[in-house]
Amino acid sequence: MAWVVGIDLGTTHTAVAVAELDGAASRPTVIAWPVPQRVAAAARDARVLLPSCLFAPPAAERGEGDPPWIVGVHARNRGAEVPGRLVASSKSWLAHPAVDRAAAILPWGVDDLEIPKLSPVDAAAAILDHVRGAWDEAHPGARLAEQSVVLTVPASFDEVARALTMEATQKAGLREVRLIEEPQAAFLDWLGQVGEPGLARLGELEVLVCDIGGGTTDFSLLRVERKADAPAGVAVTRVAVGEHLLLGGDNVDLALAHHLEPSFVDAAGEHLAPLRFSALVHAARAAKEKLLADGAPAEVPVTLLGQGSKLIGGARRASLGRAALDAVLAGFLPDVARGDGPQRARRSGLVSVGLPYASDAAMTRHLAGFLARHARLDVPLGLLFNGGVFHARAFRERIVAATTAVCGVSPVVLEHGDPDLAVARGAAAYGLSLRGLGRRIGGGSPRSYWVGVERDPGGGRRAVCVVPKGSEPGDLHVVEGRAFALTVGRATRFDLFATTGGAHVHDRVGDLVTFSEEDDLAVLPPVVTLIQGDPGKEIPVRLSGELSEVGTLQLACVEPEGRGRRYRLDFELRREAERPAASLRPAGEDRRLVEARARIDAAFKGEDPRDAKNLVRELERLLGDKGGWPSSIVRPLFDTLIVHLPLRTRSVAHERAFFSLAGFLLRPGFGDPMDALRIKKLEPLRKKGLAHDDQDLWRAYWICWRRIAAGLSEQTQCQLRDTLDPFLEPKTDRPRKKPKGVRAEPFDEVLMLASHLERVPAARREELGKWILERTWTSNDPRLYAAIGRLGARVPAYASAHHCVPARTAEEWLSEVITADFREIPGLAPVAAQLARKTGDRARDVSERARAATLAVLTRNDAPPALVEMVRDVVESSDAERREAFGEALPSGLRMIE
Repeated sequence: MAWVVGIDLGTTHTAVAVAELDGAASRPTVIAWPVPQRVAAAARDARVLLPSCLFAPPAAERGEGDPPWIVGVHARNRGAEVPGRLVASSKSWLAHPAVDRAAAILPWGVDDLEIPKLSPVDAAAAILDHVRGAWDEAHPGARLAEQSVVLTVPASFDEVARALTMEATQKAGLREVRLIEEPQAAFLDWLGQVGEPGLARLGELEVLVCDIGGGTTDFSLLRVERKADAPAGVAVTRVAVGEHLLLGGDNVDLALAHHLEPSFVDAAGEHLAPLRFSALVHAARAAKEKLLADGAPAEVPVTLLGQGSKLIGGARRASLGRAALDAVLAGFLPDVARGDGPQRARRSGLVSVGLPYASDAAMTRHLAGFLARHARLDVPLGLLFNGGVFHARAFRERIVAATTAVCGVSPVVLEHGDPDLAVARGAAAYGLSLRGLGRRIGGGSPRSYWVGVERDPGGGRRAVCVVPKGSEPGDLHVVEGRAFALTVGRATRFDLFATTGGAHVHDRVGDLVTFSEEDDLAVLPPVVTLIQGDPGKEIPVRLSGELSEVGTLQLACVEPEGRGRRYRLDFELRREAERPAASLRPAGEDRRLVEARARIDAAFKGEDPRDAKNLVRELERLLGDKGGWPSSIVRPLFDTLIVHLPLRTRSVAHERAFFSLAGFLLRPGFGDPMDALRIKKLEPLRKKGLAHDDQDLWRAYWICWRRIAAGLSEQTQCQLRDTLDPFLEPKTDRPRKKPKGVRAEPFDEVLMLASHLERVPAARREELGKWILERTWTSNDPRLYAAIGRLGARVPAYASAHHCVPARTAEEWLSEVITADFREIPGLAPVAAQLARKTGDRARDVSERARAATLAVLTRNDAPPALVEMVRDVVESSDAERREAFGEALPSGLRMIE
């Protein structure tokens, strides 16, 4: 027995639909498959919706052999009672670029060491693994891994999110999985309900699939037109997709919780703690669903249970009325007119659970902008709703009103039975179409993909089209007519971009375009490769690209005919905040680089310490001021330097030159795909220490590790702290044993290094901050305060946001900083701003009271407006901040031969 299985891995619910392949010529019937799950502590049942919630039950609730996480109805219900053990909306975290999506960061904002954590990828895998296990138990002779499985993803998911989704399927034990975009799946399900005659009756029009789920808003535009060579004389083509919008029903729940929060706080008016607020969000969601149901009452009671021993007696109550709900909905679904679009406003307070929601929360303004950009006004518009929010008539009516205002005529609403199950059923229908049993939607890739070549003299980005919009999976595109040179013998990086329409609707393979700041250009993760060969040598190549059968992008460099070797380019999945921007290779680099390498060789092979002492000065004479050296120079120079690692011990000057250069050339420790291997070559020196004992040498040594700290693993950073802590901790009756042969001098460099180690667990960073704060009682050294600012920063420079110390700790430190003398201690303003910076994430932000006090102090002391702004509002990190944190950038890796 064989099956086609469609899985809708949704933000709020997961649904499964199946079609049995019995060998019949007719198309099999697609039906929902109820997923077995725990619905109570001692009860199991099969439900058509599996809540995408994971709960870590306390030891008392776990039986022998039970997994650490349960999935489904019982998980959601227990999580509402104990939110600190709940992981919900994990799908939204897969598209969050500011965190390490492979790190165990969920549940977000929970610092209880007894509660297990898992990564967004592992959360998705756990939900899929539950489905797989339930299926295998029900179908022992037809295991899920052996079936044709189709998984849905938002149309707007970028390449990283799609790749991470595929990684989750592999972790869940699913072998071959195809992807389909959720709006397309929803349309295929509608088509399955009305049949080909229903499609033919539509005539020629465009169909807007408006997909608003729990976590995302997704717009797709399909074109239905008559074509003689199409099935039944009608062709369906997807012509456009919208941007990825982290905006959905979850945001409405958050807004309602914010509205209700004043009823549950004390007279001081402070916010609820993160976990209490999460419980209020769950209660607000339940109240919203009751108020939006047919025949709903005028208001619904909302109860927030107490904590600990006051669980029942400490409960507090409020009510949510329909008028308040309508006011909130109006903010998300305001009236719009033709010409409206999303506003580039500051991010709202709806980042309260750590996710970077869309800065403009008005769904209808995003809709208006999408229609203005992509829809034709000379043909009718059909409207297909998808997503759980459209169970509510209010949502449907407001979307219809918005499309009418923008297009000038009312849309043709395509009636649909069940938006909760449509995507899963459509995924199964797509699986059947892959076997020739049903219609497929044309249109291919919704985006054109471009590889950056070099920057235009005017500052624009020059890029060549390698996969045009409309490309179908399996179509191989080779850029003909343009020659490229690929540098071998060292790792290279290729910047990648995507466009979805506008001026580039008719892109062709090989088009060379200069994009300006105004172009709708999406910057994607770069692709990286290392091709063996003589370092610095260039080989002629052609670019090729294709969409894989599972819907992911694959790029390669291909040597000319005769040799024909193909070099695959893989995505660098490091989070966006950790990727420096590309820089250009300066003219004449090769000659200068050869000579610079020779200078390094001569300095370390020679016996004269003066050659080593003057090495940096000689290199600057050759290459210019070292602050302007690009990575295309510094990484190859590091590779030359590391060869002389054994010769560094010849003199103090040799060893000092080695560490001074090593740290500078490898900063910030990542950005080139080979940097991890380079750091491994330095690792033995951290364990061995120095061959000579000299204070200036120790300074260079500590600076080296600080410069590359962002490339060090958590384990290595912890080992560095193990070395430094005996020198940093206050005097105690039982001091730690100091390692032999180590001089923690000068103290300011040791302090800076320790405070730059952001991947050390928050508890140890908190401990260090307390030690430093104790030193401020007897010293007004500005460097002590600067270290406190780095340790308590609400926005890390390079680490994942989950490495931040708790907000309560940052607030304690902040109170000491803002009461210090700003006139006597320079640099306090940026320290206070780092500690009080507003992120919109309730788990990281200090209290409103503390931020207000900080703003008053900053204003009174004439702090720079930028610092005041980042405390008052959510402000994205600037390019200047990133440059300061990450240093030099990487070369683009490709040079077009003119």
